[in-house]
Amino acid sequence: MTTPQAREFLPESDSELFREITTLLYQNAGREEFAQLQRRIDTVSSGAAGKALQQSVQMALMIRERFDEYQQRERGLNAVIETAQDLTAIRDLDHTLQAIVHRARKLMNADIGYLSIYDRSQGDFYVRATDGAFSENFKKIRVPRDVGICGYVARNRAPYTSAEYGSDARFSHFGPIDTAVTEEGIRSILGVPLMSGIEVIGVLFVGDRYVRSYNSWEMSILSTLAAHASVAIENARLFEQTQVALKQASDANAMLKKQSADTQIAAEAHEQLTSLVARGGGLRDICEMVAHMLEGAVSAIDDGEQLMYASGETGMASSAAGDDGRKAQELFYTRQDKIHAALVESRILGRSVTAYVTPDEVCRVSAVVGSRGLLGGLIIRTARELNDVEVRIFERSSMVTGVVLLSQERNQYAAREEIPAIFRGLLSSSRPNLPRLTEQAARHGLSLNQPLCVAVIEVENDNSSYVLRKMRGKLQLAGTLFDDFDGAIVFVSTLTAHNELRDTLQQYLTREMKESVTGVVSKPVTQLAALPECYQSMLRCLSTLKALGRSGAIFLEQELALYAFLFDRRNTGDIEAFLTSTLGKLYQGGQQRKTELARTLLSYLDNGHNARATAAEQNIHINTFRQRLEAINAALGNWNEGSRALEIHVALRLWRLRDDEAAGLL
Repeated sequence: MTTPQAREFLPESDSELFREITTLLYQNAGREEFAQLQRRIDTVSSGAAGKALQQSVQMALMIRERFDEYQQRERGLNAVIETAQDLTAIRDLDHTLQAIVHRARKLMNADIGYLSIYDRSQGDFYVRATDGAFSENFKKIRVPRDVGICGYVARNRAPYTSAEYGSDARFSHFGPIDTAVTEEGIRSILGVPLMSGIEVIGVLFVGDRYVRSYNSWEMSILSTLAAHASVAIENARLFEQTQVALKQASDANAMLKKQSADTQIAAEAHEQLTSLVARGGGLRDICEMVAHMLEGAVSAIDDGEQLMYASGETGMASSAAGDDGRKAQELFYTRQDKIHAALVESRILGRSVTAYVTPDEVCRVSAVVGSRGLLGGLIIRTARELNDVEVRIFERSSMVTGVVLLSQERNQYAAREEIPAIFRGLLSSSRPNLPRLTEQAARHGLSLNQPLCVAVIEVENDNSSYVLRKMRGKLQLAGTLFDDFDGAIVFVSTLTAHNELRDTLQQYLTREMKESVTGVVSKPVTQLAALPECYQSMLRCLSTLKALGRSGAIFLEQELALYAFLFDRRNTGDIEAFLTSTLGKLYQGGQQRKTELARTLLSYLDNGHNARATAAEQNIHINTFRQRLEAINAALGNWNEGSRALEIHVALRLWRLRDDEAAGLL
């Protein structure tokens, strides 16, 4: 350096040059300006003075470069501090990573900066943040773990720099990656790993579109930023886990609060229902209260699925006329079937069940069960699905309904308790106490001072108790008493028109019951003493119907009495043998021709051998009748002699009774 003593001997022009060196240094001039000054010094100054000036310029340049280095380090430290500040504030991860990439590019004075993150599910790296990139293809590229600079950094867990990417053979090139890098114009690149423990979770890059070498300090500061990016990613992961845990805890707490509130609401509803019953409230009061609570239409049915009470409009009428009426009726019975199925399912599950859902209503059923089985059911129709609390209230209301139905059942049982005793007195062979029996029957609306009809009905599959319960709820017959007696449903009625009783029972059973029932109605009996024998005759008629294979209808005693007497305790095989032996060829084979002959012969016998009456009844010409009679004679031989005609007549009637097809005899 030139000393103050030396400056005294410099020419004035050299002193000015020395001051210009100081001025350039003060003004933070660039290398080019210092180079111009050096050229001027070479021109105007030589010797020791020129050499001293050149040394001063070199020293100024060294000071300038050292100052630039200090500034760069300061910027690096500021970038690290700013990034650390970003990490202390819980911010959006993408925002934080984008800020890190931007600072890295700015700090390195690079053309481009980007961050690739490892995707565990796909097993490759993808670009998460970029700064300075213009190629959309570059922003979307995915890099397999075993290729490219990403793969190299991930395998070696160390920074990697390349001054000439395209010709660098130290890593495995991959066509799509090279294409994207070429489109972006990148030639030099520096990548450092993002570490989480010993695992590489990403790579932070800076790149330039010219040949450039990166020094160790640049690698170091970029690695520091990468470490901060790793912390940001890990913090985001932990924060996300914390948020999920907090949400789960919050949801659980909210659920507990809701369940507690729901339980309280249901308990209060149950308390109201219980209080209602304790005050003497009945089925009507329960249905009305539940309908008000749940904003629906509530109905109660008994164990025979007969309606006991309904609050408001609870169903579609089934009595409309015409095509619309038939459709409405079909829909009504379809819904009834679904309610029946839901009632059965509810009884099995022990909770309410949705019976059906339409755009207008939702129907839910809850079985009412007692210690001895099904007591009935509660049905609610609402405009929407009930929520969990409302379902719980509905199910609790069915429990309270069970208490009411049990009470009603006890009262009804007490009222019906003497009916079996009345039947035993009327239908058994013992001598009853007639005055007492008359008084008991009168209490139930049955007068023993009038002629009486007896009807006995058997239900298949031993479902008589179920059918009986349904009858009690819906079948109304004046002057009629009915109950279970010896496993069958027995009627004793003052309806002297026995065919009217038969028709009433047949219509009701066809309309209301799905079970197959078979029954017999007696002719009117004027003497009470004759009732036991009448009852036994009904049982014989039912036995004969079984032997004939007939079921599913109600018969009159007069249709069966003769055959019941003749074939008492006979089975199906015995009857078949009788028909075969009596009718011979006319019965065997079942051809249409024999059917016509059998129908004609039965009509001829019923009409007292009157040919013209028979032809008119059969709607055939008299000559056709005579031809058929000749064919009958050929098939049966001397059928009209002695008692054989009577046997054939009985056999033809029995055949007609047995088979609906029966040669068209019915």
